[in-house]
Amino acid sequence: MTRLKRMTIALAGAALLFTGAQGPAAVAAPPRAATAPLAPAPASHTVTVASTAEGLSAPESTRPGLTTFDASTTEAGKGWVGLARLKDGKGWDDFLGALSGALSNTPSEVPPGAAELDRTATLLGGLVIQPGRPGSFTQRLRPGRYLLFDYLTAGDAAPRHRWLTVTGTPVDQGLAPTATLVARDVAGVGPRLEVRGTLRAGRPLRYVNEIPGQVNELLFVKIAEGTTEASLRAYFDSLPEDGSLPPGSPFTSVSLGSLHLSTGRSSVISVPLERDRYAVITWSKDATDGARLVQKGLFAIVDVG
Repeated sequence: MTRLKRMTIALAGAALLFTGAQGPAAVAAPPRAATAPLAPAPASHTVTVASTAEGLSAPESTRPGLTTFDASTTEAGKGWVGLARLKDGKGWDDFLGALSGALSNTPSEVPPGAAELDRTATLLGGLVIQPGRPGSFTQRLRPGRYLLFDYLTAGDAAPRHRWLTVTGTPVDQGLAPTATLVARDVAGVGPRLEVRGTLRAGRPLRYVNEIPGQVNELLFVKIAEGTTEASLRAYFDSLPEDGSLPPGSPFTSVSLGSLHLSTGRSSVISVPLERDRYAVITWSKDATDGARLVQKGLFAIVDVG
């Protein structure tokens, strides 16, 4: 199977959920006035990235230091902006090939794909956003060349990406988080999500990936009343390997959150979460055996105040 076809298949199931195309996820978005304003630190250094019908727009260069990426999309099914730094000698095609393997819905392809991705690039997060629901994330950038890419077009005939050159005088201002969520391996238990601090509607949060040898994302999705950890686990256990989503979903909204981070990396993000009850999940596969990390316990139920 070609790299392009594998990537398209790997993204298909997630795109159904994230864009609200399945069952209860198709609820109408609340009025914009009901969403608390995003809160970047005053005078923070920003890079604006926009996905439109015409393509992906971003500046060609920025300064090193703490940099806040403000991202928006006007198209459903496009505009999940990711950030990566490729390793010496690696190019765009190398990156796409490695990414498709690491995110494959064929479990046997995941371990070699994850190893190749680790040799190819460092993933620095990004945003799962929706039309009318922009977001921000902060990363500390060193001088050099970075890749901005639209995760949802990675399987298209003309995937969207832009190169960003980081040069000049450093800056050190960014988003100030109210809570930190850490994905880590717990000895004798497995991958778990630890929540520190208080999640606030419209306020930034820090996401840290401490799972060895594992790229991982962080997604927030509202859940139906009465949903428990046990019922979530049962739903995750019912997921087929092909990436499709069975009926009876406990999710009642589209998803918002952070795209994949490499091991040992963190990102501060601000997405328009509301005062509600959410599941915090990932659709990433275990780099050792290709199984879904949620099926091993990497999820949590949280209240956003």
